[in-house]
Amino acid sequence: MKGENREKQPPFLLIIHGELHEKQSFYNVLENRYHTTCIPILCNKRVLGSSYGWLVLVDRFTYDCCLWNPISSSIIELPILDRAHLYNRCVLSKPPTEPDCHILFNSSSTLEQSFCKIGDDEFGHHSLKQEKYDLKAIASFQNKIYGIIEDDECDYKVVTINLVGNSSLELKRMFVDDEGQPWIGPQPSPNWVTWKQSCLIESPCGGELLLVTKMYSGNYLNRFRVFRVDTDGNEIMELEDIGKQTIFISHWGTGFCCSSSGRIKSNSIYYTDEEISRDIYIYSLDDGHKTSFTPSPVVGRYVPLTYWVEHGVLDQLINNTFE
Repeated sequence: MKGENREKQPPFLLIIHGELHEKQSFYNVLENRYHTTCIPILCNKRVLGSSYGWLVLVDRFTYDCCLWNPISSSIIELPILDRAHLYNRCVLSKPPTEPDCHILFNSSSTLEQSFCKIGDDEFGHHSLKQEKYDLKAIASFQNKIYGIIEDDECDYKVVTINLVGNSSLELKRMFVDDEGQPWIGPQPSPNWVTWKQSCLIESPCGGELLLVTKMYSGNYLNRFRVFRVDTDGNEIMELEDIGKQTIFISHWGTGFCCSSSGRIKSNSIYYTDEEISRDIYIYSLDDGHKTSFTPSPVVGRYVPLTYWVEHGVLDQLINNTFE
């Protein structure tokens, strides 16, 4: 991969738990340590994004929505996000303090999107119900928003996403050849793979996007496939080996990629699936072997919410006082 590594620290795992989701545990996978606390602004919140030093928070009951910077304690209010429980991911087009920053919320299960420019009074809404495809993944990269669409034949295609005022989205297919045919992939292999789930992640060197796809057979994870998306070179290539890099993916589809170091396993994918358990799973791209471990002794009858968040975002909150 080209360029210099910008992200050298792996993300923290933020675990929101308790009967009212009023507690937070921060797990440092690099040092195998955790810290439990109670930060009022995170109580009863879903964390739908972590980028540029900001967290995107949505109240689970009132649907109040804001951007929060843990280091500066700054808050940027956003419009109320109607039916926020439907959304499982969002992206910022650029740092929210810069002019003309947009935020896009996506639901890959209901074909709904909500979006606005920072400072707008309400969200615009767009539905893909009349289209013949589903927006399966979104990512911000070099001040542009990219996505992966899946059509009714289960083919994947890469698109750029342009926000048109507060009324609609424009999706433009990329990697179209001279005959007008777009790149299609990844295809299920073997043919008994029944469905797939994907996310787009910026590589640590900042020069490419990574498309990471989970292949399922029923509810069982069969394998991961990783693709390099070079938006400048108009090239998409499957990677059998990501070298001394590690990918982190949350249940909600957000992810990070960093250099492997210390106890972090290289050429591997760390992922969570809170519908199955509270563990962190490790998938080796070397041989497809899967292991798991429990990050912290979170107990209770309510399933916690788990999110990978940028390492630098939570440094000041944690103050290196892990249990």
